[in-house]
Amino acid sequence: MNKTVSTLAATGLLVAALSACSVPTAGDAAPAATGPQGTPAATSTVQGGGASKSFSVSQAAPAIIPQDASEDPYQRVLYDAEALQPILDDFWTEELSYYGLEFDTPDRFEYYVGDGNGTCGGEYSDGTNNAYYCSFDGDEHVAFDVDWLASYLDEHPGDAVTFLVLSHEWGHAVQDTWVEQQPGVDYWEGPAQELNADCLAGVFWDNALRNGTVIEEDGDAEAVYGWLEAAGSGDWMDPGDHGTAEQRQQAFSDGFTYDVDYCRTYY
Repeated sequence: MNKTVSTLAATGLLVAALSACSVPTAGDAAPAATGPQGTPAATSTVQGGGASKSFSVSQAAPAIIPQDASEDPYQRVLYDAEALQPILDDFWTEELSYYGLEFDTPDRFEYYVGDGNGTCGGEYSDGTNNAYYCSFDGDEHVAFDVDWLASYLDEHPGDAVTFLVLSHEWGHAVQDTWVEQQPGVDYWEGPAQELNADCLAGVFWDNALRNGTVIEEDGDAEAVYGWLEAAGSGDWMDPGDHGTAEQRQQAFSDGFTYDVDYCRTYY
Protein backbone atom coordinates (compact mmCIF):
# COMPACT_ATOMS: atom_id res chain seq x y z
CA MET A 1 0.00 0.00 0.00
CA ASN A 2 1.36 3.41 -0.92
CA LYS A 3 2.06 5.70 1.99
CA THR A 4 0.71 9.26 1.88
CA VAL A 5 1.91 12.39 3.64
CA SER A 6 -1.19 12.33 5.85
CA THR A 7 -0.65 8.74 6.99
CA LEU A 8 3.00 9.37 7.83
CA ALA A 9 2.11 12.58 9.61
CA ALA A 10 -0.50 10.73 11.65
CA THR A 11 1.78 7.84 12.60
CA GLY A 12 4.97 9.85 13.05
CA LEU A 13 6.77 7.22 10.98
CA LEU A 14 10.40 8.10 10.25
CA VAL A 15 11.48 7.14 6.72
CA ALA A 16 14.16 7.95 4.13
CA ALA A 17 13.40 8.03 0.36
CA LEU A 18 12.16 10.43 -2.38
CA SER A 19 9.72 10.85 -5.30
CA ALA A 20 7.29 13.15 -7.14
CA CYS A 21 4.89 16.00 -6.50
CA SER A 22 3.12 18.29 -8.91
CA VAL A 23 0.85 21.28 -9.35
CA PRO A 24 -2.29 21.02 -11.49
CA THR A 25 -1.52 21.45 -15.19
CA ALA A 26 -3.40 23.77 -17.52
CA GLY A 27 -7.04 22.67 -17.66
CA ASP A 28 -7.10 21.24 -14.13
CA ALA A 29 -9.24 23.22 -11.74
CA ALA A 30 -7.29 24.27 -8.66
CA PRO A 31 -9.48 25.51 -5.78
CA ALA A 32 -8.28 28.55 -3.90
CA ALA A 33 -6.61 28.01 -0.54
CA THR A 34 -9.07 28.35 2.31
CA GLY A 35 -9.49 28.46 6.07
CA PRO A 36 -7.57 29.93 9.00
CA GLN A 37 -4.64 27.81 10.13
CA GLY A 38 -2.26 29.96 12.21
CA THR A 39 0.73 32.41 12.44
CA PRO A 40 4.82 32.36 12.54
CA ALA A 41 8.17 34.60 12.09
CA ALA A 42 12.12 34.32 11.12
CA THR A 43 14.95 33.73 8.49
CA SER A 44 17.46 31.19 7.28
CA THR A 45 20.98 31.97 6.19
CA VAL A 46 23.79 30.95 3.85
CA GLN A 47 27.64 30.96 4.02
CA GLY A 48 30.80 32.19 1.78
CA GLY A 49 32.20 34.69 -0.80
CA GLY A 50 32.11 35.16 -4.56
CA ALA A 51 30.65 37.02 -7.51
CA SER A 52 26.87 37.24 -7.64
CA LYS A 53 25.33 35.21 -10.46
CA SER A 54 21.72 35.04 -9.32
CA PHE A 55 18.78 35.24 -11.71
CA SER A 56 15.05 35.79 -11.51
CA VAL A 57 13.07 32.56 -11.44
CA SER A 58 10.19 34.05 -13.40
CA GLN A 59 12.48 35.20 -16.19
CA ALA A 60 14.21 31.82 -16.43
CA ALA A 61 11.20 29.48 -16.41
CA PRO A 62 8.62 29.57 -19.23
CA ALA A 63 5.07 30.22 -18.04
CA ILE A 64 3.88 26.81 -19.26
CA ILE A 65 5.97 23.67 -19.71
CA PRO A 66 4.20 20.37 -20.50
CA GLN A 67 5.03 18.00 -17.67
CA ASP A 68 6.48 15.40 -20.03
CA ALA A 69 8.58 17.93 -21.93
CA SER A 70 10.89 19.13 -19.20
CA GLU A 71 13.57 16.45 -18.98
CA ASP A 72 16.37 18.83 -18.04
CA PRO A 73 16.66 18.78 -14.22
CA TYR A 74 17.46 22.51 -13.99
CA GLN A 75 14.42 23.40 -16.06
CA ARG A 76 12.24 21.10 -14.01
CA VAL A 77 13.31 22.73 -10.75
CA LEU A 78 12.76 26.21 -12.20
CA TYR A 79 9.33 25.25 -13.51
CA ASP A 80 8.33 23.84 -10.12
CA ALA A 81 9.64 26.93 -8.33
CA GLU A 82 7.77 29.33 -10.61
CA ALA A 83 4.56 27.33 -10.32
CA LEU A 84 4.78 27.14 -6.53
CA GLN A 85 5.53 30.82 -5.81
CA PRO A 86 1.99 32.21 -6.40
CA ILE A 87 0.43 29.27 -4.54
CA LEU A 88 2.55 30.01 -1.48
CA ASP A 89 1.94 33.76 -1.71
CA ASP A 90 -1.83 33.32 -2.08
CA PHE A 91 -2.10 30.82 0.74
CA TRP A 92 -0.17 32.87 3.28
CA THR A 93 -1.82 36.12 2.22
CA GLU A 94 -5.23 34.62 2.93
CA GLU A 95 -4.12 32.69 5.99
CA LEU A 96 -2.56 35.68 7.77
CA SER A 97 -5.50 37.92 6.89
CA TYR A 98 -7.59 35.92 9.39
CA TYR A 99 -5.26 37.31 12.05
CA GLY A 100 -5.42 40.88 10.83
CA LEU A 101 -1.96 40.64 9.25
CA GLU A 102 -0.79 41.49 5.74
CA PHE A 103 1.63 38.89 4.46
CA ASP A 104 4.91 40.53 3.49
CA THR A 105 5.58 38.57 0.30
CA PRO A 106 9.23 38.24 -0.74
CA ASP A 107 10.36 41.19 -2.85
CA ARG A 108 12.01 38.81 -5.30
CA PHE A 109 12.56 35.13 -5.94
CA GLU A 110 15.80 34.02 -7.54
CA TYR A 111 18.11 31.11 -8.22
CA TYR A 112 21.86 30.73 -8.51
CA VAL A 113 24.46 28.01 -9.04
CA GLY A 114 26.94 27.03 -6.32
CA ASP A 115 28.38 30.10 -4.58
CA GLY A 116 26.91 32.52 -7.13
CA ASN A 117 24.13 33.80 -4.90
CA GLY A 118 23.59 37.51 -4.35
CA THR A 119 23.85 39.44 -1.12
CA CYS A 120 21.39 39.87 1.72
CA GLY A 121 21.24 43.48 2.80
CA GLY A 122 24.63 44.03 1.18
CA GLU A 123 26.28 41.12 3.03
CA TYR A 124 27.45 38.00 1.19
CA SER A 125 27.46 34.44 2.49
CA ASP A 126 28.17 31.35 0.40
CA GLY A 127 24.88 29.70 -0.53
CA THR A 128 26.29 26.50 -2.05
CA ASN A 129 23.94 23.55 -1.53
CA ASN A 130 21.38 25.67 0.22
CA ALA A 131 18.27 27.79 0.00
CA TYR A 132 17.57 30.81 2.15
CA TYR A 133 15.24 33.64 3.04
CA CYS A 134 16.79 37.08 3.47
CA SER A 135 14.86 39.12 6.05
CA PHE A 136 16.79 42.39 5.63
CA ASP A 137 14.23 45.19 5.41
CA GLY A 138 13.84 46.33 1.81
CA ASP A 139 15.71 43.28 0.50
CA GLU A 140 13.42 40.43 1.58
CA HIS A 141 13.84 37.58 -0.86
CA VAL A 142 14.04 33.82 -1.31
CA ALA A 143 16.93 32.28 -3.24
CA PHE A 144 18.06 28.73 -3.90
CA ASP A 145 20.95 26.83 -5.45
CA VAL A 146 19.33 25.26 -8.53
CA ASP A 147 22.24 22.83 -8.86
CA TRP A 148 21.57 21.57 -5.33
CA LEU A 149 17.84 21.01 -5.85
CA ALA A 150 18.40 19.49 -9.29
CA SER A 151 20.89 17.03 -7.81
CA TYR A 152 18.07 15.35 -5.89
CA LEU A 153 16.42 14.43 -9.19
CA ASP A 154 19.37 12.23 -10.14
CA GLU A 155 18.62 9.66 -7.49
CA HIS A 156 15.01 10.54 -6.69
CA PRO A 157 13.05 11.49 -9.85
CA GLY A 158 10.38 13.67 -8.30
CA ASP A 159 9.58 17.23 -7.29
CA ALA A 160 8.67 16.86 -3.63
CA VAL A 161 12.04 18.08 -2.30
CA THR A 162 11.80 21.33 -4.27
CA PHE A 163 8.28 21.87 -2.96
CA LEU A 164 9.32 21.12 0.62
CA VAL A 165 12.43 23.31 0.64
CA LEU A 166 10.59 26.31 -0.81
CA SER A 167 7.58 25.95 1.48
CA HIS A 168 10.06 25.96 4.39
CA GLU A 169 11.63 29.21 3.14
CA TRP A 170 8.21 30.82 2.78
CA GLY A 171 7.68 29.86 6.41
CA HIS A 172 10.54 32.21 7.23
CA ALA A 173 8.73 34.96 5.29
CA VAL A 174 5.70 34.35 7.49
CA GLN A 175 7.91 34.65 10.55
CA ASP A 176 9.27 37.94 9.20
CA THR A 177 5.71 39.20 8.86
CA TRP A 178 5.06 38.38 12.52
CA VAL A 179 8.23 40.17 13.63
CA GLU A 180 7.40 43.28 11.61
CA GLN A 181 3.69 43.53 12.38
CA GLN A 182 3.57 42.03 15.88
CA PRO A 183 6.98 42.91 17.36
CA GLY A 184 8.02 41.38 20.64
CA VAL A 185 5.67 38.39 20.43
CA ASP A 186 7.95 35.74 18.99
CA TYR A 187 11.34 34.61 20.23
CA TRP A 188 13.33 31.55 19.15
CA GLU A 189 16.37 29.85 20.65
CA GLY A 190 18.63 27.29 18.98
CA PRO A 191 16.91 25.42 16.17
CA ALA A 192 13.40 26.57 17.15
CA GLN A 193 13.13 29.09 14.31
CA GLU A 194 13.96 26.45 11.71
CA LEU A 195 11.61 23.94 13.30
CA ASN A 196 8.91 26.58 13.28
CA ALA A 197 9.44 26.98 9.52
CA ASP A 198 9.19 23.18 9.11
CA CYS A 199 5.93 23.27 11.03
CA LEU A 200 4.58 26.06 8.82
CA ALA A 201 5.59 24.07 5.74
CA GLY A 202 3.43 21.26 7.09
CA VAL A 203 0.48 23.64 7.45
CA PHE A 204 0.86 24.70 3.84
CA TRP A 205 1.15 21.13 2.57
CA ASP A 206 -1.98 20.01 4.42
CA ASN A 207 -4.01 22.86 2.93
CA ALA A 208 -2.55 22.50 -0.57
CA LEU A 209 -3.22 18.76 -0.74
CA ARG A 210 -6.76 19.11 0.62
CA ASN A 211 -7.63 21.90 -1.81
CA GLY A 212 -5.89 20.46 -4.83
CA THR A 213 -3.42 23.27 -5.38
CA VAL A 214 -0.69 20.63 -5.04
CA ILE A 215 -1.22 17.03 -6.17
CA GLU A 216 0.39 14.25 -4.16
CA GLU A 217 2.00 11.45 -6.15
CA ASP A 218 3.44 8.07 -5.25
CA GLY A 219 6.57 8.42 -3.16
CA ASP A 220 5.97 11.99 -1.98
CA ALA A 221 5.55 11.01 1.66
CA GLU A 222 8.86 9.14 1.66
CA ALA A 223 10.46 12.07 -0.15
CA VAL A 224 9.32 14.62 2.41
CA TYR A 225 10.21 12.66 5.52
CA GLY A 226 13.38 11.28 3.99
CA TRP A 227 14.66 14.75 3.14
CA LEU A 228 13.84 16.02 6.63
CA GLU A 229 15.76 13.10 8.07
CA ALA A 230 18.79 13.78 5.88
CA ALA A 231 18.62 17.56 6.39
CA GLY A 232 18.55 17.07 10.14
CA SER A 233 21.91 15.36 9.96
CA GLY A 234 23.29 16.54 6.63
CA ASP A 235 26.95 17.28 5.92
CA TRP A 236 26.30 20.94 5.13
CA MET A 237 24.72 21.97 8.41
CA ASP A 238 25.12 21.39 12.11
CA PRO A 239 22.06 19.43 13.35
CA GLY A 240 21.90 21.97 16.15
CA ASP A 241 21.17 24.73 13.65
CA HIS A 242 18.02 23.21 12.16
CA GLY A 243 17.16 20.45 14.62
CA THR A 244 17.71 16.70 14.58
CA ALA A 245 16.13 14.44 11.98
CA GLU A 246 13.42 13.42 14.43
CA GLN A 247 12.71 17.02 15.45
CA ARG A 248 12.37 18.18 11.85
CA GLN A 249 10.06 15.32 10.91
CA GLN A 250 7.94 15.91 14.00
CA ALA A 251 7.67 19.65 13.35
CA PHE A 252 6.44 19.09 9.80
CA SER A 253 3.99 16.43 11.04
CA ASP A 254 2.65 18.79 13.69
CA GLY A 255 2.02 21.52 11.14
CA PHE A 256 0.35 19.07 8.79
CA THR A 257 -1.83 17.73 11.61
CA TYR A 258 -2.64 20.92 13.47
CA ASP A 259 -2.43 24.57 12.35
CA VAL A 260 -0.51 27.84 12.43
CA ASP A 261 -1.53 28.60 16.00
CA TYR A 262 0.00 25.30 17.07
CA CYS A 263 3.23 26.07 15.22
CA ARG A 264 3.48 29.51 16.75
CA THR A 265 2.76 28.24 20.26
CA TYR A 266 4.94 25.14 20.38
CA TYR A 267 7.76 26.12 18.03
